[in-house]
Parts: sequence; structure tokens; C-alpha cells
Amino acid sequence: MTRNRKFSLTTFLFVALGLLSVFSQAQLPAKRISRLGRKTEARTTPFAPLATKAQAGGRQSGLNFTFGMIDFPRSPDSTAQGLNSRGDVVGLYGPNLPAYEGTEQSYVLEGNTFEELVYPGASYTLGLGINKSRKIVGWYAGSDGNIHAFLRKGKEYTTIDYPGSDNTYASSINDAGVIIGIHYQNTENAVHGFVLKKGVYTTFDPPNSIYTEPLGINSAGVIVGDYEDQNSVNHGFIYQQGAFTTVDYPGASNTDLTGINDQGQMVGGYGDDVIIGAEDWPTPNPFFFDGSSFTPFQLPVDDAQVTWTVALNGNQFVGLYADSLGNIYGYQATISH
Repeated sequence: MTRNRKFSLTTFLFVALGLLSVFSQAQLPAKRISRLGRKTEARTTPFAPLATKAQAGGRQSGLNFTFGMIDFPRSPDSTAQGLNSRGDVVGLYGPNLPAYEGTEQSYVLEGNTFEELVYPGASYTLGLGINKSRKIVGWYAGSDGNIHAFLRKGKEYTTIDYPGSDNTYASSINDAGVIIGIHYQNTENAVHGFVLKKGVYTTFDPPNSIYTEPLGINSAGVIVGDYEDQNSVNHGFIYQQGAFTTVDYPGASNTDLTGINDQGQMVGGYGDDVIIGAEDWPTPNPFFFDGSSFTPFQLPVDDAQVTWTVALNGNQFVGLYADSLGNIYGYQATISH
């Protein structure tokens, strides 16, 4: 079926918390979550049943790494969305994550100091990427009902709108200041990727894509992300010097790539969607990809039903995980070699 592409600021009710199995869309009106904060209708593709805490805690990890939590002070939920080479993090905090509908806000974490990240006058701000110069990109909800991307340099914010599009999201920025993201029209049933380099916008889509989602870019300008094809299957992609390479985790129903470092190593997710409460989480299983082989891994926690890796810089990556009650936690990890 076709997904509703228009972002909604309506409040969604969380229902049926606890362990859930396989449901049809008619039984559970879940909203499918994007790593950029867009919500779309749940798909009719297979769902994976939730693991018990014993099963989740007993999963083996094929990647050696150290791990720590990121919790915004006195917030019920937190995420980590972007990471630079200094170890600075941008993320989201607030109740009812990942509703992305006005009751949450963003933060930037420099060292051990949290700072709120709020676009002036906006009801809602989501920071997604940060580079070595501490330039931050993301999006905010505009008073016109549309979504607008932003760039923050120091304390100054600049709006980024793809020419001719109603909605623009910025997902990442590399150390050279190149920005990537998505743009779309309210009346169009497609989402496109873009690159903004030295003031020039370039749109791009992998072949057969109806939904393009660029998520990570390294210093060389290599872009990774995911796209949905006409059969509602998600694939990871690498976009380099105008050429696309599709990346699919072996045997998986869906794949995405979310981050790439300057060594060309990548992180991403794979697998059937997982339903927790009223949320439909795609690609809930994380992996590390060196360009030729995949290494799946799990966080050392008892009840991680969904684990997302969101950004990779050097040997560090950040993301979030959700437990069986829908609680969401940000994390930061360092890969051991």
C-alpha cells in the first residue's frame, strides 16, 4: 500500500504496551518511524515478534565495543542522533519518544555539558547531525505547518529550504560543511534525497526509489542511507561520485545504512519491523559493515527489542534502543580493535 507522506503534528495515543506478536495493519494502527523523525503508515510486510527479556539478554554480539548510556537530565526518554570527531553528540529528549510531535526537544552534549537546542520561535526542533566545527543540522516545525531544515553555526540559525519543495529535512553534515537530507512536496507521493554543497542544491534518487533517505556522509563526500523500492522493500545504498551501490544484509527483508566513517566502514540495521505499543520500528537489528562483510551485534542490555545505530565517526557510534515497554535510551559506543 502507499504510505502517507505528509508529516503530521497530531498527538498519537500509545496503546497495548507490553509483549506483542505479529499483527495485521487492521488490528494495530501503528505508525512507522523514520530515523529522520517522519512518521508514515505501518506496512503490510512481516513483523517480528518481540523477544523475551531472557532472549534479548542472551543474544551474542559479534563486535567488540565499550558502551555507555546518554540520558538527558530528568528526562523520561533520550536518544543520540549525531556525533562528531570531538565526541560531541546531538539528540532528542522528552516524554513519549519517538512521537516527534512537539512535546520533545533536542540537545547538544559537549563533554559532560548538555545544552538545549531550539530553533528560535519553533514549536519543535530536532538536531540530527554535527561536524567537527560544531555546526549542527536538523529540522524544525514551521508555523506554516511544514518542515524546514536548519543549520546552526555558533548560536546563529539559518533555515534551509530545498527550492520549490514544501518540506526539507537536513540529516547530516560532514567536516567540509556539505549537508545532506530529504525534500518533498505535500502533494507528491515520493521523497527525494539532496546534497547542499557551497550553496548549490543537487537532488538524487537511487534507481526505482520512491522514498530516498540519505543518513550519513563522510569527509570524502561518500553518502549512505536507505531507499524504498516500488515493492515496499527497503535497501541500503552507497552514493559516491554520482554512482549508486545497493547494499542488502544477507537474507534480510529490509536493510538500511545509517553512518559511514572516513575509513569507509559503515553501520546500519536489518530485519522485519517490530511493533512496540503504537510504534512500528523498521530494521531493528544493528550491524557493522566494512565494505565486504557484515558483523551483527547487540548491546549489553537485558531488554533491547530494537537497536538503532544512527551515526558513526572514527571508531565511535551513537544511537538508541527501545525496550519491550517502549522506553527509549540513547547510547554511545567505542569499537575495540
